[in-house]
Amino acid sequence: MKALVLLGLAVAALAAGAGAVRPVVPAVFVLGDSTLDVGNNNHLPGKDVPRADVPFYGVDFPGGPKPTGRFSNGYNIADFIAKNLGFERSPLAYLVLKSRNCLIPSALTRGVSYASAGAGILDSTGL
Repeated sequence: MKALVLLGLAVAALAAGAGAVRPVVPAVFVLGDSTLDVGNNNHLPGKDVPRADVPFYGVDFPGGPKPTGRFSNGYNIADFIAKNLGFERSPLAYLVLKSRNCLIPSALTRGVSYASAGAGILDSTGL
């Protein structure tokens, strides 16, 4: 996972150095855990699911102190990488797009975030 983040940061640094105005890539697809989650967990059922739906999760995000679904007080890593690749912001969460019936158009033009807090590859993850 660290290698993937480092690779993303390297690509973002190259894109920023090139002075990109248009997106460098056609879309961004995000896979990861809470460091990249932009709201998927807020749409998962269950009372034990970690959620970022309280105001301090967004206190420094543009638009004021309202929950953004990000497990941070402002932008997360996915936001910075997407901006450096030429996008206005990171792609929306898969479950948000699915609930609005706009998954396919957004996936083609911006990408999709599948990141979910607590995600892991081991059976013991999240216990």
